[in-house]
Amino acid sequence: MKLHEKKESGIHRVQEVPLEELDLTKEYNVEKTLGEGSFAKVLLAMHRRTQTRVVLKAVHQELTTEKDFFREFHYSYHLSPHPNILSSYAVAFKAEKCYIFAQEYAPFGDLAGNVKAGGLSEDVCKKMAEQLASALDFLHSKQLAHRDVKLENILVFAQDMSKIKLCDFGCTKKEGTLVNKIRCTWVPFLPPEIHEVIKNERYTCKRSADCWQFGIVLFVCLTGNPPWQSADLIQDPDYSGFQRWLKRRTTKIPPMFRRFTPRLLRYFRRIFEHKPEKRASVTEVNKYLKDSWCVSKLSHSATSTSVDVSESLAKRGDSLLYLNTLVDDKSNVDENKNKLRKLLNSYGLETTVDQKVVTKRIWEWVMQCDSNMGEPGLIGGLNNEPM
Repeated sequence: MKLHEKKESGIHRVQEVPLEELDLTKEYNVEKTLGEGSFAKVLLAMHRRTQTRVVLKAVHQELTTEKDFFREFHYSYHLSPHPNILSSYAVAFKAEKCYIFAQEYAPFGDLAGNVKAGGLSEDVCKKMAEQLASALDFLHSKQLAHRDVKLENILVFAQDMSKIKLCDFGCTKKEGTLVNKIRCTWVPFLPPEIHEVIKNERYTCKRSADCWQFGIVLFVCLTGNPPWQSADLIQDPDYSGFQRWLKRRTTKIPPMFRRFTPRLLRYFRRIFEHKPEKRASVTEVNKYLKDSWCVSKLSHSATSTSVDVSESLAKRGDSLLYLNTLVDDKSNVDENKNKLRKLLNSYGLETTVDQKVVTKRIWEWVMQCDSNMGEPGLIGGLNNEPM
């Protein structure tokens, strides 16, 4: 066996040692509870002897086995050398009917508390995506799947998102392991192959599920909302509509995705592939970091969007051909309406806006340009302009 193969296999050998029973209040000054769930609570504390501020993750003994605790502590500790994975210290003990281990403190909380309505800026999202992809790629290189990638498990160490870290490895398992559904995972984050699993039925753990959840995290950071409520082709119209578009059964871009550029849409096609074996890896996002992700001029209102589109018609050759037809042959009104409708659809837009208003606006724009130039034959001249 090669040396690197020995190192990778070593991370899967979880060691269990007797845990010392401590008096928590004698060893630590507990400042506050940072969070509490069904299985564990997270405490901010000061270690009295060293005066070191740490976070203590306390897992209730009656709700977890010692084996499961050691697995989480083992993975947390051995993965923490990565700069975008939360650091865990070689400190584990029992106290107050809990299994406890120590981690570093994130001063700005988790990503869920930092994503506001409307989402974060494109630049901030790119910083986040690059770091989270790096952390998950490191995890995946060890044949491990995190299984619970969500905003609450991404901690913030700098307000500008220049430093974030992945945490909570309580559900982390080796790829290929038979596992049950995670009860506390938000349904919109579940990939279709897990969403379809019947309650209490076991399924094979795969890293591709993390890739899906990474895509959902990125989408939520960009918009403030998940793209759908569940990855259910039958029950969720938003998801079924996306999959129809992904498979090119329709040219209509789903409403929630119309704010994105073709390059980012291409990435979302890859990361939200319904079949897990065809899904893109997390690091594929690095190919798109230098591209623009969001369309700044397109409004979500059909009316205002059509105006924006009509004002930018001169930038496209097919639009200029449409203008020629509009001016030279006013009798083809219905045909022109259809052309305009197709033009808007090419932007992924549906509209019920009065076509006469749009036609009038285009005509006024043409005449204004004509008078400004002081020359006849503006349309022909525009057709000959370099694009």
